[in-house]
Amino acid sequence: MGVIAGLSGVKAQRDGRNGPSDLEVPPVLPHQLTKLCHGFFVRDILEPYCNHLSLHWPVEKIDLVEAKHRDLIKLCKDDPVMRATIDKHDHKTMFDDAWDVLPSRFDHLRSFCGGLAIVFPNTTSVKSNFSILKWEMDANRTGLMHLSLEGIFQAKQQAILQVL
Repeated sequence: MGVIAGLSGVKAQRDGRNGPSDLEVPPVLPHQLTKLCHGFFVRDILEPYCNHLSLHWPVEKIDLVEAKHRDLIKLCKDDPVMRATIDKHDHKTMFDDAWDVLPSRFDHLRSFCGGLAIVFPNTTSVKSNFSILKWEMDANRTGLMHLSLEGIFQAKQQAILQVL
């Protein structure tokens, strides 16, 4: 129910002229995260979402995201084999493929980044909505759109039925 309630509040990011937002997609893949200095990660990636995260996660889990980013940078610095593996990834690397090369101790950071990644992909058929990625819709995103809409419709239907 919490996920469905959250989906009903999803809105397209728009700028002041009602055009698509110019927000950059945050880095969510290990090869992107290892190139960020830790202070930048905290200031520009983690802090903007802290208020929302604090509604669902205790402070310890939010702090764990920060600690795991620091650990990821250290791992790549200390382990040349892992660094070489991660450096092979690029923008064409799928999310799961990129994260599967890392040990399970990074699953919490993966979960945080997965949440960021889900927010941004274009899942709507209206070209200007959710278009910060400037991607065109394919069959997979069409399927996601139907899933999101179905969840919203069912949540609204349940609210109406409870009133009756």
